Amino acid sequence: MNIQILAEVDLVFAKAKFARELDATEPILSDFTDLKSARHPLIDPEKVVPIDIELGENFSLLLVTGPNTGGKTVSMKTLGLLALMTQSGLYIPAAINSKIAVYKNIFADIGDEQSIEQSLSTFSAHMTKIVSILNRVQKNDLVLLDEIGAGTDPDEGAALATAILERLLKIQAATIATTHYSELKTFAYSTPGVENACVEFNSETLQPTYRLLIGIPGASNAFAISQRLGLNKNLIRRAKQFLKADHANFEQVISELESERMIYEQRNAEIQKRQNQIEKHEKKISEMRDEIAKSKGEIIKKAREKAAATVRETRREAEEIIASLKEQFDDLGVKRRQQAIQNARDKIREAESESAPGIIADKSVGKRINKKLLAVGDTIYIKPLDQKGTVLSIEKSGKELTVQVGALKTTVKSSDCRFVSHAPEENFSQPVSNSNRGSTGLLQKVSTVTRDIDIRGMSVDEGEQVCGKFIDDARLAGLKQVLIIHGKGTGALRKGIHDFLRRNPSVENFNLADIDEGGSGATEVTLK
Repeated sequence: MNIQILAEVDLVFAKAKFARELDATEPILSDFTDLKSARHPLIDPEKVVPIDIELGENFSLLLVTGPNTGGKTVSMKTLGLLALMTQSGLYIPAAINSKIAVYKNIFADIGDEQSIEQSLSTFSAHMTKIVSILNRVQKNDLVLLDEIGAGTDPDEGAALATAILERLLKIQAATIATTHYSELKTFAYSTPGVENACVEFNSETLQPTYRLLIGIPGASNAFAISQRLGLNKNLIRRAKQFLKADHANFEQVISELESERMIYEQRNAEIQKRQNQIEKHEKKISEMRDEIAKSKGEIIKKAREKAAATVRETRREAEEIIASLKEQFDDLGVKRRQQAIQNARDKIREAESESAPGIIADKSVGKRINKKLLAVGDTIYIKPLDQKGTVLSIEKSGKELTVQVGALKTTVKSSDCRFVSHAPEENFSQPVSNSNRGSTGLLQKVSTVTRDIDIRGMSVDEGEQVCGKFIDDARLAGLKQVLIIHGKGTGALRKGIHDFLRRNPSVENFNLADIDEGGSGATEVTLK
């Protein structure tokens, strides 16, 4: 009992050692055979040429042609040995993920077993084995036939070989056969379930490469091999004269196909290499794009956080200023307080603009200025300041304008401005009397009134008080339309101001402003 267990353990270790020496892999059992980089287990690993073998998926009969000493028999033996190794529980010398079928029986007719004692010629020896195989072969068996139909008249041998292969194809036995007959190459081309293959031969070096190529037939290259082995060139030339024209043409076509295939493989390898480089570059570009997008997102996030922090700090400081101003001024100083608040709001907007450059959307306000029609009192939009102002004076050439922007009086270029609206006629048609102090105050009010007021950040009560004073001043200045900027926010300030406007006797009607003047964040008011 112990001896049996030790023998089994020894067998497992022997299999593992053998697999390591062969650099073997575990085969995948399948309904068909697809071996990748398969190697003959008995050939020196330094010299063996790996081959790919397919059988049973798209075709069940593989006809291998090519020159002598080219590797046809070795390719066939490789499949037979690897099939036996698999069914013996051994790893096989092939690439990972190689597939191989499990065959019920494996039959082989390989080598010349002629015998004088048994009165067997080469042909007789082959036929004796083939008869035995045909009597026992079944579906899903593996049959290996070397030089089928050889050793007799070529025409008769080719005919017999075709009949035998048809029988094996009908039985559906997996079959590999080697041959030199051109008729069998044609048979493989024209018969479903049969595929041509060849062992590669380098016509330039006149040396076989031992690679198995599935899909194309091979030429025997008897003349080239004979010349390499030293046969007189005159004899070779004379032999070519005896060769039938159709056979010579067939061999020439096969030779040309082989040359074109080698060129195609070389170009295909170059294309594959370039494709791999392109995929590598695309992957690198994709990684760089993702990295840039990630960095961009982080930079924008940090910039927004910094901008928001700056705005919050500026707003806090402005609110402190506003609170201080509220304590300093009583109701009689509403106008001064309003101006101070407006200055604080302007400071906030300036901070927002500086903290987020390039984020504010470009506005398209008014239309191009016509210098001939522009007059003092007209309302214009100053693009560098992003503000509207009133024209106080026009330089003689019309290139420069003196404008009033809130409490600020400045000189700007007319090319940097856009025309918004003409001044109401009554605004400048009646001269203002300077007879007393009250009329002087009224003139100052009229000269400083603008078309819009910003009440963002105020409470509803404060906004009503400021808007009431603003509407009164606007009527005194002769304005027919004004703009109240209340912002969007939660909408509470807008709702409160709208309720106030409905109750105000000086208001004729009001609507939300156009999109270029603030949309739902501002209200355009028409005065009576």
